[in-house]
Amino acid sequence: MAAGGNWKEMFHACEKGDLELVRYHLRMGVDPNYQHPEYMTGALLESIRKGHLEIAELLLQNDANPSIVKDYGTETPMSIAIEKENKAAIFLLNSYLPTTLRQHQYGSQKKILITGGNRGIGKATAQKLLLEGQKVVITARNKIEGKTVIQELKNETGNPNIFLAQGDLSNIRSCQILIQKIKEAHSDINVLINNAGIWMTERAVNEDDLEKSFMVNHMAPYLLCKGLFPILKQNQPARIVNINAGLYVKGKLDIEKTPYGLDFSSIRTYANSKLCNVMFTIDFAKEIEGSGVTINAVHPGIINTGLGDSPNFLSKIVKFTKRFWKSPKYGADAPSWLAISEELDHVNGKFYFEKSVMDYIDVVKDEKLRAALRVKTETILKNIT
Repeated sequence: MAAGGNWKEMFHACEKGDLELVRYHLRMGVDPNYQHPEYMTGALLESIRKGHLEIAELLLQNDANPSIVKDYGTETPMSIAIEKENKAAIFLLNSYLPTTLRQHQYGSQKKILITGGNRGIGKATAQKLLLEGQKVVITARNKIEGKTVIQELKNETGNPNIFLAQGDLSNIRSCQILIQKIKEAHSDINVLINNAGIWMTERAVNEDDLEKSFMVNHMAPYLLCKGLFPILKQNQPARIVNINAGLYVKGKLDIEKTPYGLDFSSIRTYANSKLCNVMFTIDFAKEIEGSGVTINAVHPGIINTGLGDSPNFLSKIVKFTKRFWKSPKYGADAPSWLAISEELDHVNGKFYFEKSVMDYIDVVKDEKLRAALRVKTETILKNIT
């Protein structure tokens, strides 16, 4: 090893998770495959054992042997990853091992974009997918909050493959800016989960004169699906999951009033926006059929999140009722399943209540109404952009 490098110090840095110290010793010429007689194990073996995958990847990038065997033993990095049930480590090692030595029974690793992944169902879904070894990108409007959640999820899951795309879904221009950021920084995504949603208890419009629920719950997923479809198709097989709500069945769309909140109701407006999202799901599924990309919608259950909370009387009643609803962790099950389960390959245009297919209500099967929504949505975009 080169002067200044110390294998023991690097080994202990691998155990403790000190990435910069490991990087220093590698730069000084320490051999990542060396196993000291006193320890009879190696840096890569221990970084996998301790769950320090950023260090493991750094070692592999610096010619650590992914199939190294522990001195005076039989352990390999992969055997340790399997014993620890660390799917992220398994996927990492698979990317460096020759095909004959890879573990194939763990499915495939995807890169999954989750809008609003900094709280509620979105955050719980990110956590679940990270534990499944997946790569995750979350969007958050507040950069500081987003970074805090990123670090929290890294610590909780031991999976470093989570990234932030800071952006705002509250108006058309900010959605377009976010889409461009994602295209530039994460052109390898192959799953989009449209999770971000709001439930307005009082009428409010954005700078585009659109009612905010309609903007975030319908226009934003519409823009993201259309804008990111080219890279999803490029990375096929790919999936889109629209997190919806069973309450969509209470929606009543008025093409000329709903987009602007002129028919505002503290309950029905949310249902209206989700109805629009379901109709878009059906239309887009038809549009992309056979492309290698699928889209489905899901009601993840009655989940206790901050959705709809406000100081008014009705919200206080809802907040009391929420105490009996299920946790965001429960709500993450169905979206995660739709995102990565192999049994859903080629399933397109369906609506799920948790993990069961549900038939669409008659109103969303109305092709004339769906066509009117398409025309209205495109007209809005044309007039604003």
